[in-house]
This record gives sequence, structure tokens and C-alpha cells, in this order.
Amino acid sequence: MKHSNVISLFLEPVEHQIEIYYFFDPFHKDALKMEAIVNKLLLEYGDYVRINKILAPSLRVLTKCQAQSTSKIDNIALAYKAAEVQGRNRARKFMRYLFNRISPSNSVCTKEHIIDSATLANLDIHSFMEEMESENLHTLLNRDLALYRELDINLLPTFVFFSGDIESEGLKIEGVNEYFIYSYVIHELLDIDIQKKALPHIYEYIKKNELVSIDELKIIYDWQDSVLQKELKQLQLSQYISSVTHGDEIYFEAIGNHV
Repeated sequence: MKHSNVISLFLEPVEHQIEIYYFFDPFHKDALKMEAIVNKLLLEYGDYVRINKILAPSLRVLTKCQAQSTSKIDNIALAYKAAEVQGRNRARKFMRYLFNRISPSNSVCTKEHIIDSATLANLDIHSFMEEMESENLHTLLNRDLALYRELDINLLPTFVFFSGDIESEGLKIEGVNEYFIYSYVIHELLDIDIQKKALPHIYEYIKKNELVSIDELKIIYDWQDSVLQKELKQLQLSQYISSVTHGDEIYFEAIGNHV
């Protein structure tokens, strides 16, 4: 898979040595697991990679977005593109906050969820609401569709890796895989000694991401279960975090200021 003309046309060049295109389905049962993997890649390899997170513009995904919405303002696909206009990092934060509101309790996305998530992601709400009504969003979705087709995406989620060499082949990894697979690909593509960044304190990670499952923490920190449980218990006893249960899953949220 050669470096796409669509990529070259629509995405500005960057200094990062690896460009990653991550196509995701917000309704996928492993969406939050993949969110954890993307977060860890950015935490450890942020100096070497840029991840372009793209809500897959497939008919199946867009139909789901349309089916669960009653208007433009609660359509996840349109909301994500509107957020992206204000920057990819803010859009990524927006989607994380939205996941926190709809995934744990299997809720239907609402206007309130959208506005709340946009506010927490520090979006300009006035501009965001104007963009939600703009026909420009359909142009942006069509751009994503062109990229989706050119990269021949057939399964979600999918990562497509490109090294800094524009003439080199892209590497596609489909489906849900363990973290070490993506990490291995980065090391192989760079073919140089790289130093991973240290992970943040577990409290800082929980605080930044608002609501975090124990499964996500296992992916991020890769600790023995007993060590993770001990750390979480300590933070709870110190009243830095609290736990909440949704279905069979335990989540943690920050309630204090860690020193």
C-alpha cells in the first residue's frame, strides 16, 4: 500500500517519523479498549508518531449514527467532524468524553451529552454549534470517505502505519489486537533505538480522562493485578479517586488533588 495521494493532499506534513491513521467505529464493543491503546501509544511514543483518528465513514457506521440521532446536534459522526475543525487533539478529547457518557451505561447519545463533552474538551461552543449546522461537514466526511476507500479499509478498527519515507509501503493492521503488536510495528518502522516516555502517575491518568475502567488501566500500566488493585485501593482510601460500577465493569474517577 503506497502513501496515498489523498493523504498527501489533505494532511499537512509533520516532523513525526510515523503517521498513523486509525479508523474506528464508535459503536464497536471494544471502542474503549482501543481508546486505551491509542492513549498509551501517544503517551509512550508521542515524540515519534502522530495518530490521525478518523471515525470510519462507512455506510454501516454512518447509518448507526443516523439511526441513534434525532437531529444534527446529536449525530456522533457530525459532532466529531465539527469538533475536529477546532483541532484533532480537541476532537480526540471530545470523543473520549462522549465515550464516557454513552459507553459505560450503553446510553443513546443526546444533545446534552454532545454539549457537555464539547465543553469539557474546551471547544468554542458557539463555533461548534455553528459548524454542526454547516454543509461543510459533509465535504469533510466525503474527504474521509475518499481516504477510507483509497486505503481499502474493510474491517474496523483498522490502523494504517506510514513511515517518514513517502515512497514506502503503508502497513495495515485490522481488528482488535494487543498493545505490543502496535508497539512492535513502531519500533520496526523506525528501525532506530528509541526511548519510550515514562507513563504518568495513575492518579494523573484517571484525572485527565475523567472516567477510566479497570480494564483500561490494565492496558495502560500492564501491572500485575495485585499491584494495580493495591494502588487503586490506596488512592481510594486517601480519597483521591472513587469507583462506580456500570453493568459488570468498574470505573474510577478523580475526586481530589494528588500531591
